[in-house]
Amino acid sequence: MSSVPARALWVVSLLSWAFVALAGPSAAVPGLGPGPLPFDLGGSPSSALVSAVLAVSVLTGGAALWCALDAVRAGWVPSRRLVTGAVLGAALLVVLLPPVGSADHLSYAAYGRVAVLGGDPWTASPATFAGGVDPVVSAVRDPWRDTPSVYGPVGGLVMALASLVGGDSVRTTVWAGQLLLAAGWVALALGLDAALRASPTLRARVAVAWSLNPLLLTVGLGGAHADVLAGTAALATLLLARRHPLLAGLALGMAVGTKLPYGAVGGGLLVAWLLTRRELGTGWLVRGVLGALVVLVPAHVWAGVHAYDQARTASRYVSLATVWRPLVEAGLPRGLLLPGLALIMIGLLALWWRPLTGDRTLDGHRWEALAAGTAAALALGYLLGASYVLPWYDLLLWGPLTLAVAIPALDRLLTLRLTVLALAYVPGLVDGMSPTVQAVTLGFRREVAPWAAWLWLVLALGLGLPRRRGQPLPTRARP
Repeated sequence: MSSVPARALWVVSLLSWAFVALAGPSAAVPGLGPGPLPFDLGGSPSSALVSAVLAVSVLTGGAALWCALDAVRAGWVPSRRLVTGAVLGAALLVVLLPPVGSADHLSYAAYGRVAVLGGDPWTASPATFAGGVDPVVSAVRDPWRDTPSVYGPVGGLVMALASLVGGDSVRTTVWAGQLLLAAGWVALALGLDAALRASPTLRARVAVAWSLNPLLLTVGLGGAHADVLAGTAALATLLLARRHPLLAGLALGMAVGTKLPYGAVGGGLLVAWLLTRRELGTGWLVRGVLGALVVLVPAHVWAGVHAYDQARTASRYVSLATVWRPLVEAGLPRGLLLPGLALIMIGLLALWWRPLTGDRTLDGHRWEALAAGTAAALALGYLLGASYVLPWYDLLLWGPLTLAVAIPALDRLLTLRLTVLALAYVPGLVDGMSPTVQAVTLGFRREVAPWAAWLWLVLALGLGLPRRRGQPLPTRARP
């Protein structure tokens, strides 16, 4: 299959996103106040316009990903010049323009500001800190004004670093956060491209499914989400783990210390070690654990043992586009959400672990597929079974998935799922929508997306059953 459609659709997706970001504050882009960067034209585009253009971005992004994965399976390998230029161009576009699709970056700026000013972002909500009048903290949007930080201590430190750069400017603080995320994305993307040069097919898959994935670039990096920090650190962990366990431990500490669900990568590494411990030895595990502790212990000493209290509270939240929303609205006790998630994770892990891990040996990239496949199976169960899921959470899955055994049917299912989920959260902000746009977008989010989530879960279970019963495992071509 030709790569031309994928490249054309990729360009349309990013330019559509850029149009919305550049136009100015809207129902998709919260205002950032004065400052030079990130830059926008200061207009006030209608919610209908930004919703339509963002829908084009999501749909063409999903189509680009689908076509690119098909092209890779047909033998296309993007040149290093193409990958480097596209990664740098996309990152430059993202850091020059405001984040799109949510107001999460305003919360990050507030939590960092609270920490820099001597407060505790895990106990002080933006609405109560300093009387609610600080210029950065007061910029937080509903419904998060009354919510302390739900992020780990490493994420809190990065937010504080951005706040040190930005001071009392919301725009500059947000831009500093964008720079940190984009720098990490570019460093990992170029590192992956160099590290995998001896395996062209795998290198191509990683490039199109992660580094140049238009949905991850626009919905994730383009929204300046903390998941980008956790996701890049998690994928770096898998890349480094076999040969550099100490560095992998440091990266894993960053990922888990930002968002707890990224512990799925740690689970993947532990399973890989248990199955290959004779080759790796106990020293490998010790060095990895030491690396993680070097990051996590000081961060937790700084933040305090209560840093995850709010995260535990958030485990009872239910977002609109999940399988649990119709059940909770029908009266299901929220106390059953975690047991339900555990059952779904166990079921999907049992069905998909062997197909995603493939040949369990230490040779070449097959060991990485073992660790990554286990992490991907855990992430798949979490994202399909969690009660609170948003589009950018998929960074947890797509990183490990790129290094796991490639399964075309699963790739297509997850591409469709992410496309529909991202479409459900267009334009992104609840306020600023006209009545018509609100009826359409919230109607889709409430009435269509939960049943789509059920469809993805049923399909994932159904696709996994034949492979569990012994059908031939998919293979990935090697040079």
